[in-house]
Amino acid sequence: MAQKKAGEVEAFLSRPDFSFPVILLYGPDPGLVAERSAKIAEMSGVDRDDPFAAVTLAADELEKDIGRLYDEARTVSMFGGHRLIRVRGAGAGKALAEAVGDLAASRLEGALVVVEAGDLKKSAALRNNVERGRFAMALPCYQDEGRAIDRMIDEELGQSGLSIDREARDELRARLGANRLASRGEVRKLCLYALGAPSVTEADVRAIVGDVSADTLDETIDAAASGEVKRLPHLIDRLVSAGTATFQLHQNLLRYFQQLQTMREMVERGGEAIGRVVERRRPHFRRKAALEAALAAWPLEEITAILQRIERDILMSRKEGGLALTITQKTLLDIAVEAARLRARGGRA
Repeated sequence: MAQKKAGEVEAFLSRPDFSFPVILLYGPDPGLVAERSAKIAEMSGVDRDDPFAAVTLAADELEKDIGRLYDEARTVSMFGGHRLIRVRGAGAGKALAEAVGDLAASRLEGALVVVEAGDLKKSAALRNNVERGRFAMALPCYQDEGRAIDRMIDEELGQSGLSIDREARDELRARLGANRLASRGEVRKLCLYALGAPSVTEADVRAIVGDVSADTLDETIDAAASGEVKRLPHLIDRLVSAGTATFQLHQNLLRYFQQLQTMREMVERGGEAIGRVVERRRPHFRRKAALEAALAAWPLEEITAILQRIERDILMSRKEGGLALTITQKTLLDIAVEAARLRARGGRA
């Protein structure tokens, strides 16, 4: 079986073995998967700016036309040399899993296929087909933790000729998100800010590295529940960049509407004023107005329907891992549109 353990992947990436022309990278951190895929692409020697030598394909599009992957993988380069085919957003697609299995069974001549996937279970067809393939390699990519975070910090600081004391390092690690690319970007920004100084201080970290994920998560849910449709795309993009997992968004959204349901019962069945119910919850002052707007807009029957919708979408996103982000985005936007409609109608205070 051609696969590496998580701790062996960095060693493989330092000297990739291209006798395995089909390489699968998978894991819960899309930034880490993308970064490692880019490294393999760079070390392949293929000119990634040459459209005749390098091509990037979307997994969901290949599910509709899987013949495209076979064509690209078996096409001889017009000007000689190797070709690079990168497939992004792979998940539970059956057509792609079968095609990758076929390509992995025999040696590809002059082509390298690199597949980027989400977090695949051991039973996932794509992962199984690669692991069993004679000419394929599976590389698990897990989130930055412990030594991996410190190694990345040291790499970036070393390139800038900077050092960092223990307190500043602890503060920096606490502020980095789960997405490898986003985390590296934050550290590079910090290095640029501290350039010329002998070392990075805790004050530098607090001044330049923002812990956006938690605050943005609350903002996103508040915007959806209160009907701020125009703000949502930007907020979702910020969460994705920070590496926030889709299941975290869905779970927090579910919890929010469960609490909203309890509060609305106090209004409709207990006859309490909206302001008093909200005050009893003691929300952060920045969230108070949005919570009041949501509580005023959503009647109990609509909240019940939304809770059922969220639960269905959570189940669907787990079954279709490659579409999890799309499903979550649609959930949030649909809720925001409905909230805006209810507010325009005047709600039922």
